[in-house]
Amino acid sequence: MKIIFSILIVAALFFSGCDIQDSIDKITTFTITNSAEFTVPSSSGVNLPIDLGTPDVSTSSQQSFENNNTRADLVENVNLSELKLTITSPNDRDFFFLKSLEIYISNESEGSTLIAEIQDVPENAGTELDLETTGANLDEYIKEDSYDLQYEIVTRETMNSDTEIRSDMVFEVKAKVL
Repeated sequence: MKIIFSILIVAALFFSGCDIQDSIDKITTFTITNSAEFTVPSSSGVNLPIDLGTPDVSTSSQQSFENNNTRADLVENVNLSELKLTITSPNDRDFFFLKSLEIYISNESEGSTLIAEIQDVPENAGTELDLETTGANLDEYIKEDSYDLQYEIVTRETMNSDTEIRSDMVFEVKAKVL
């Protein structure tokens, strides 16, 4: 009888330990969202790569770290989990004007890293476009106060007006709790 009771206690501790570990993982994983805007100029050539940049993008990561009871030195991993583009102007444009797009993140200390891309934009793309993220480790970019984004685009048609685009990014952060 004592053996059965002991086995039940060990099993209960084991299964409750899994729940505790799952809870700790949830506590130490959070997201940081950022947005940036860029313009594709009307004079863009067809089938030629065009490099466009953005001004510094503020990360607001220090505040996010504090809100989640952690610090930059406790961050274990940062990945871009989502990147959605939205055409904000003109209203009648859709993403089919693009043939391909690559987005790079950079800062002075780390250089440049590909974070998302799409090749062969579909004909029915619409005004919103989800890009495939690369899974690159972005710790050192997000720990900083700001970073730059570079967009390398190839268009499939000429445009008679500029196209304004917003990039909405979601970074998943895994960090140790204070």
